[in-house]
Amino acid sequence: MPTYVVTSTPQRLSKDNKAAIANHITDIHCSVTGAPRYFVQILFNDVPSENYFLAGKLLEEDNIYVHGHIREGRTTEAKQQIMTDIMNAVASETGADPSCLQVYITDIPASQVAEFGSVVPEPGEEQAWEDAQSSAAKERMARLNA
Repeated sequence: MPTYVVTSTPQRLSKDNKAAIANHITDIHCSVTGAPRYFVQILFNDVPSENYFLAGKLLEEDNIYVHGHIREGRTTEAKQQIMTDIMNAVASETGADPSCLQVYITDIPASQVAEFGSVVPEPGEEQAWEDAQSSAAKERMARLNA
């Protein structure tokens, strides 16, 4: 369920940067929330510089934007830990100054998300939900967790 969208200008993030950032975000989200790895998806958007504005002006400096959509029910402390850890990981991986990074978290009720063929569980109810999934869904989850 958690979906993190990382937006930057083309060529700002190399293939290796993207792979490392995806692993960092997955590790961070799972360590803070306890959610299974198979839930975490990371998308990268390369936005041409002529389409990227900040403060109403064409972006002419470094900027990396991360927007996470996560299940509602996480504490403020957990969300702030996720944001801080992502900011630090992205800065470390890319060499970007933290002042050039933006990390947002948006809560979405679990009842408004469907994955693996059914509505996702509330936080903490993942195992019972997983146990009730089809064999095809369980096999996919196992492959993703490997």
